[in-house]
Amino acid sequence: MWLLIGPNYSGKTTFARWAAERMLAAKRSALLAALDPLNRTLTDFFEGVEQPASADPSLTPGWLRALVEHLMRERLPAIADMGGGDTSLARLIADLPALAQTMEEAGIAPVASYFLGPRVDDLSSLATFEASGFRPRSTVLILNTARVDAGLDPGEAFAAIQRHSVFRAAVSRGAIMVEMPRLDPPELALEVERKRLGFGAARDGEGGLGPLDRAGVRAWMDRMERAFAPVDSWLP
Repeated sequence: MWLLIGPNYSGKTTFARWAAERMLAAKRSALLAALDPLNRTLTDFFEGVEQPASADPSLTPGWLRALVEHLMRERLPAIADMGGGDTSLARLIADLPALAQTMEEAGIAPVASYFLGPRVDDLSSLATFEASGFRPRSTVLILNTARVDAGLDPGEAFAAIQRHSVFRAAVSRGAIMVEMPRLDPPELALEVERKRLGFGAARDGEGGLGPLDRAGVRAWMDRMERAFAPVDSWLP
């Protein structure tokens, strides 16, 4: 179960779209869930996305708990887009500090995937959850280079994040760092989203994209494959 954790606009939904398309192209399946009470963009790209019936955030923790129970009972893979500022996972971990171990014993490996921009504040969820004891064996620290201002070197932009004690402690215990590539130019990424195009559809020329834009999407998809190769066996 991929738990996509991070602030707003950190790349969670972009990753979920890429991973789900990749999965469907390989004729595999997983449950897709959108938990953000205010932004459930994933439902615009895929049918059958599970989501809480209400936008009331106070009801989301109970829905998440029921979802995890269902996945453990049925042994189903899943991608859960937690949304920016999510509190439901924090509530579940507070109630069940051994959540990761419980899921693993039930045959569902949680993948804690933290989406990070270059702001040190983006480490807050990682710090909180690791301190609470939620330390799945499968943990990914995803540095989203799309959050780096144009013209800046991503290595320099993320230097403070990578030096931080919270980040270094997670890596020391086995977390894997991944640099998520930027889909350039930014106008192309916005156009693909505005037209609600799948990345594969955009690459193949749907939506009226020109040859250069199609080539740009293709190059980005290739870079995503290379970037996430270290955790390929964890992907649905």
